[in-house]
Amino acid sequence: MTGDWRPVALVLLSISSLQLGNAIATTAFAEAGPLGAVWIRSCVGAALLTLYIRPNLRAVTWTQFTAIVPYAIGLGGLSVFAYLALDRAPLGVVSAVIMIGPLTVSAFGHRTPGDLIWVALAGLGVALLTLSRGTAGNIETLGLVFAGIGAALFALYIVMGKRVGQRVDGLTGLAVALLLSAVMQTPLGLAFGLPGLWTPSVLALLVVAGVMATLIPFASEMVALRTLSIATFGLLLALEPGAAAIAGYLIRGQELVPMQVLGIVLVIVASAGTLGPRRWMRRVGRYNRELMKDPKVQALAQVPLFAGLTARDLATIASVATERSAEAGEVLTEQGTPGDEFFIIADGHVEVSQDGRSMSSLGPGDFLGEIALVFGGDRTATAVVSEPSHLFVVEKADFVAMLERQPRIEDRILSTVTERMRYR
Repeated sequence: MTGDWRPVALVLLSISSLQLGNAIATTAFAEAGPLGAVWIRSCVGAALLTLYIRPNLRAVTWTQFTAIVPYAIGLGGLSVFAYLALDRAPLGVVSAVIMIGPLTVSAFGHRTPGDLIWVALAGLGVALLTLSRGTAGNIETLGLVFAGIGAALFALYIVMGKRVGQRVDGLTGLAVALLLSAVMQTPLGLAFGLPGLWTPSVLALLVVAGVMATLIPFASEMVALRTLSIATFGLLLALEPGAAAIAGYLIRGQELVPMQVLGIVLVIVASAGTLGPRRWMRRVGRYNRELMKDPKVQALAQVPLFAGLTARDLATIASVATERSAEAGEVLTEQGTPGDEFFIIADGHVEVSQDGRSMSSLGPGDFLGEIALVFGGDRTATAVVSEPSHLFVVEKADFVAMLERQPRIEDRILSTVTERMRYR
C-alpha cells in the first residue's frame, strides 16, 4: 500500500458519496417509486459520465455492440433490483447481499479451498441477514430476493466486462453501456414511476443522488487507482456494506439489530479476504522468494495494477516482458497517437507532459502505459527519456496472449477493477 494517504481518502470519499447518494435516492421512493427513482438517477449518471468520458459512438462496431448489450443488461439490471430491494430492506443489508456477486466471481476465478471458505463465510453472513428481523418489523423476503438477483446481475456485469475489454478500446464500452442501461430502464420508469416523480423538488433530489452516486465516486476512483494497488482498493471496497449501514442510519434512521450487524461484519470479512491484500502473503516462502529475486518480478510487484497478484502470477507476466535501453531524447509515448506498450523504469528518468505542459518526472520503480495495456486506444500523454534509461517493456499482444494461457490472472485483476461501477 502506498504511503500517501490521499488515494485511500479518495476511495473512502467514493464509498461514502455512493452510499449517501443511494440513501438520498431512497427518500424519494414515496413520491417517485423505486423504479422512477432509479431511472432518473441512471439518466443523470449516464449523462454525466458520457460527458466525462466523451466516447466515439460512431466507432462502435456490431461485434463490439453484441458484447456491450449484455454488459449493459448486467449494469442496468443491477441498479433496478438494488433499488427494488432498497424499498423493502435496509441499505446496509442490501449492500451486503449484493456484495456476494463480485466476491463469488473473484473466489471461483481462483478456485482454491481458501477462496471457497470465504464464499461460505459470506453465505453465512447472508443467512444471518435472512433470518434476522428489520428495523421496524420484518425485512421483506422479496427485498432479499431482489438483492440476490442484483448480486447475480453484478456477477454478469463483471464477466461481460471481460469480453467488452477484449473487444472495445478505451472506456467507450463503459460509456455506451451506461447509455443503454438508462434507455432500457426508460419503459420501467415511465410505467411504474409515481406521479410525484415529476415534482421539481423530487427531480432535484434525484439529480443530487445521481451526482453523489455516479460522478463523485467515478472521478475519485479514477484518480486513486493511478497510485493505489488493486489489492488495497479491493480491501477498502470490502468496507462498503458497513458504510451503507451508516448511511442508512444517518439518512433514513435504519437501525440494525445485532444479528444484522454480525451478518454484515461476516460479509465484510469475507470480501476483505477475497478482494483484499491477503495474496501479498503468497509471496512468502522459499519458492516465492526465489521468484521475487528476479528484477522484472520485483518491478512488476510495485505496479498498482498487479499488486494483488501472487509471485507466480508476477513471474508469468515477467516472462513476456523484455528489457530495453533508451537514450536521452527518445520518445516512448506521444499524446494522441496509438500505442499499447507498458513501460517500467528500472534505471534513469522519463519526463511526462500533456498538452505541452510538464506533468511529472518518472524515475526508478515508476511506470507508464497501464491504460493502453489494459484498454488500448490512443496515448493520453507524451513521455520522453531525459537521461539514459533501462526499461522493462510489456507489449499488449504478448500480454493478451499470456492472459489467454492464464485467464485466472485477468480474472483476479478484473473482478476488483470492475467493482468500481457498483450501482452506477
